Amino acid sequence: MRPPLGRFSQQVAIVTGATREPSIGRATAAALAREGASVVLNGRSAEAAAQAESALRAEGLEVCSVVGSVGEDETTRALAATAVERYGRIDLVVNTVGGAPSRATPRDIDRDSLMGTIELNTWSAVALTQCAVEAGLGADGRGGAVVNISSGTVHKTTPEMVAYAAAKSALNAITRTLARDLAALGVRVNAVAPGLTQTDGTRAMWESDDGRAAAANLLLGRLTRAQDIASACLFLLSDDARQITGQILDVDGGNHLSGGGWTPVTDPVIQARARPPEVPGNDETSPDD
Repeated sequence: MRPPLGRFSQQVAIVTGATREPSIGRATAAALAREGASVVLNGRSAEAAAQAESALRAEGLEVCSVVGSVGEDETTRALAATAVERYGRIDLVVNTVGGAPSRATPRDIDRDSLMGTIELNTWSAVALTQCAVEAGLGADGRGGAVVNISSGTVHKTTPEMVAYAAAKSALNAITRTLARDLAALGVRVNAVAPGLTQTDGTRAMWESDDGRAAAANLLLGRLTRAQDIASACLFLLSDDARQITGQILDVDGGNHLSGGGWTPVTDPVIQARARPPEVPGNDETSPDD
């Protein structure tokens, strides 16, 4: 049984990085489906994708999944094709894939680490948006919306995160430029920039105390959850934001207001509590997400 009519009834969404729990992609996909959307999920693990699809279908939600890395162009093509073949159209795209596969200061970083991080955080969003437009996003005057997941790292100068900050700064520029480029199709393009968020990919930074130490460094005194980012994404995807495009929305408990901003990467309290997490993969969010 489909959920009752909601903001996204009869719309079709693609959400990348949507299989792990908790994650920004999974929370966003679930929220969209609960408000009536048919959702194509994506993740690299077949097991995780099957589990996510099963769990959401058990709620009566309309979802399907495509397994693969969106760093590979065949995966982005398959996502767009699946949306059209299964549900007949594409209205919404949420690009959550990114990460910080290497941490090095500007003095130490090598070319491959810098360029690889930039590619990881930018190309899949560009490629999937291209595929979605080719498959009908914005066709026949229907409009549509794209949301990219950026990061509050762009407000900081943490030396070990130079590649990631550069990558997300590039994603912000791409977001604004896509917004101008796709406006003629009635497609809006925005981004959400999380701070440290309680996800599977950042578990080592918050699990030992449920994020209390990290939250103490934020103006609002509570750590961001994946659902907080999902709520911001849904706003930007919905008609409530129909006059908003080319914007980067910070959802970080006010961290961007605190001078250079707090970061868990160099905070000694957090470093003492837990080792840095394993390097996130293509369907993970970074330590600053």
